[in-house]
Amino acid sequence: MPTALQSQIAMTETTRNGRETRSGQESHATGWFRATAPLWPLGLARILYGYLWWQQSGWKVPSDDFGRKSGGGLWYWVHQEIQYPTVAAYKNFLVNVMIPHWTIFGWMTLITETFIATTLILGLGTRLGSLVAIGMAANITIGILNVPHEWGWTYTMLIMFLLTDAGRSFGIDAFLAPRLDRAAADGSRVAWLIRWLV
Repeated sequence: MPTALQSQIAMTETTRNGRETRSGQESHATGWFRATAPLWPLGLARILYGYLWWQQSGWKVPSDDFGRKSGGGLWYWVHQEIQYPTVAAYKNFLVNVMIPHWTIFGWMTLITETFIATTLILGLGTRLGSLVAIGMAANITIGILNVPHEWGWTYTMLIMFLLTDAGRSFGIDAFLAPRLDRAAADGSRVAWLIRWLV
């Protein structure tokens, strides 16, 4: 005759096995959707995309007034966007706002692309950097979509890191996120907001 302890153990095993069976069935049904992959490939891709942004910021040269003196660089590409407009309102913005305030927009472009590159390469504030990259990539895509020999998908692919934890692999975000999670759990709204950005 089983003891009370043995009966309790048997019931616990049955309950646990039942849960395991149900979760196993659920896992089989939705496993393809919930499957996770290691983060290191995403971390590596993030660094490479960051380097791409860094490389692109390299030809925004302040000493050349961002291409205005030489006719190259950013100046050349903005004039390509004006010559082959995708949207008339965007062309009007370039002609009537950007060109008259060229140096300010040149600095804004350089600083923005350098910021994106830094966040992605370091994995620091990756989602914030990705959000800025989405805005920048959308801006560039609208501008170059009709320019001959340009491929608009190049820029649209740069949005991939916004909803991921790409900074958690090979990135500073991996060290910040747990601390921010604890602070957010303790009720810090600032920590919750910053946590979303990493």
